[in-house]
Amino acid sequence: MSQLKMYYFPKGEIEELTLPEGYSVSYYKDESDVDGWLACCRNGLVDDDAGHDEFNGRIYDHKDTSTDDIIFIDYNGEHVGTITAIYHPEEKIGEVHMVGVRSDFRGKGLGKYLNNLGLRRILKNDVRFIYLTTDEWRKAAVKSYLSAGFQPVQYDIGMQERWEKVLEEFNIDSVDMVYEDGTFYKKIYKSSIAPKVKIGVLGAGRGRGMMDYCVTAGNAELVAICDNWEYNLNIARERYGDKVAYYTDYDEFLKHDMDGVVLANYANAHVPFAIKALKAGKAVLSEVLPVQTMAEAVALVEAVEETGTLYAYAENYCYMPAPKEMKRLYEDGVLGKFEYGEGEYMHNCEPIWHEITRGEPDHWRNNMSAFYYCTHSLGPVLHMCGLRPVKVTGFEIPFNDRMARMGAKAGPIGVEMVTLENGAVIKSVHGVGVSKNSVWYSVYGSKGRMESFREDGSDDGVSHLYVNCDKYEGQNDSEPYEADTSDDLTEMSAGNGHSGSDFYTMYHFVDAVRGNKNADIIDVYEALDMGLPGIFALKSAAAGGAPMDLPNLKNKEERDFWRNNTECTDPTVAGDMLIPSYSKGNPEIPAETYKFWADKFEDWSNNKK
Repeated sequence: MSQLKMYYFPKGEIEELTLPEGYSVSYYKDESDVDGWLACCRNGLVDDDAGHDEFNGRIYDHKDTSTDDIIFIDYNGEHVGTITAIYHPEEKIGEVHMVGVRSDFRGKGLGKYLNNLGLRRILKNDVRFIYLTTDEWRKAAVKSYLSAGFQPVQYDIGMQERWEKVLEEFNIDSVDMVYEDGTFYKKIYKSSIAPKVKIGVLGAGRGRGMMDYCVTAGNAELVAICDNWEYNLNIARERYGDKVAYYTDYDEFLKHDMDGVVLANYANAHVPFAIKALKAGKAVLSEVLPVQTMAEAVALVEAVEETGTLYAYAENYCYMPAPKEMKRLYEDGVLGKFEYGEGEYMHNCEPIWHEITRGEPDHWRNNMSAFYYCTHSLGPVLHMCGLRPVKVTGFEIPFNDRMARMGAKAGPIGVEMVTLENGAVIKSVHGVGVSKNSVWYSVYGSKGRMESFREDGSDDGVSHLYVNCDKYEGQNDSEPYEADTSDDLTEMSAGNGHSGSDFYTMYHFVDAVRGNKNADIIDVYEALDMGLPGIFALKSAAAGGAPMDLPNLKNKEERDFWRNNTECTDPTVAGDMLIPSYSKGNPEIPAETYKFWADKFEDWSNNKK
């Protein structure tokens, strides 16, 4: 678990505290002081059996640190407390390092005197702020830092919630929290009085994971649910009770007092609901897919820009353990420059086709192109590297017997070769008519390779990440290892859907609604970078594999060309711009196929009841 971080901002001259009777101050003189230093630091800072090597590593290997920075509080000539007060001149930042009190002198309030000594020493310099890191379990230390005027820093996931619990334990109502660059974040409150984000969910079926988050995570509150299928609403009522409001009318739902709306309705129908919510001042978390036409893409971008309201895309596969850790390692420079990537989302949907289509011939899943559902495979690689796609070429696997049995009108697999702005390439493979499932990611960079495990080789394969990267370009001498894919939220996310990734989409959305500008959300432009390649890959495949340029809708001058383009495979939206779901023309599906699935759905529903 990452450490807590705290900043102290200069507030003028600090009054010098007078030590209690019998105590005095001294400074490091020579190696004879090391044993005393170690005795003071044996409270979790160093091991009980640590020796001079530990001292050397903590002092000499620490940036800008020398033995001149080590201060002691003594009692009867023995070191009983220590603090190292460091100044980093290039950044004009101070650092409080290795603060410890000998075990037999803890609980005597020496922490405030050590802090006073350290701060006064550092503030003799031109300092922007002073920082330290610590842990929750060092309760006396944390309390003394808060009392000295140090403020919590919002720099990593879960920080606000952790600090809210700390404040609760110390019965401190509120403190100001800052970002890592030292700018003000917000006033935070102890957990019992911390305001919760009020969430409404559209879609009581797929939305269950989001609703469960709101009632268990602690930073959100489920206040309203909307669904036009009474069966789903009744199940929700049994699960969430009368404290939640239930609606069948979306416009009435939007009038409810809430901060954010989660769109978990049909994948082809998010945009109209998103725009209404944005215009009503509600933050939006939209499930997959972002859009199904270019007209929708333009309208969505302009609604976000005009309202200034938060929009986040819930591409949960970006937050699965392996791709999430890939992103962290890439941002740390482990992979080097991004050169090539592959993403797979292969899902044999035949066993569950009755549950998700209900035997409806015009269900969006039966009309959807193989290319459109591409963000599970392409999205995590794009989110990792942060590069914009500029061109796509699409290839569609021929219509097969499985798709015919399902009544789905597209090819079973779409393959997209996507060129990025730096010339790198991503291969995205996805489909619902395959014989076996696969979720897998592999990326290559100038320093090596990272890839997840395939599920055939391990339970929950996407939780395993293998890294084989050089320390520098051209080393050519690295050894592969399995990376730790856990983080500070892993334990909380356990049991949530899609390898815990459903938890992260909600966490980051709620974090953004709470005001954290560094929340790891996928904004509207990145969402379109993930979704538009699917729209243009179908055009490419229909044109015999011709490459297609991808529009950049950040550029307002490109929008007018697409503003009225409703071309898609959905007859309820496309109008006279309807195109086939299959690049070679839609196959004929007999009515008996859909009756089979409708009957199977009815039996399944009756058994559920």
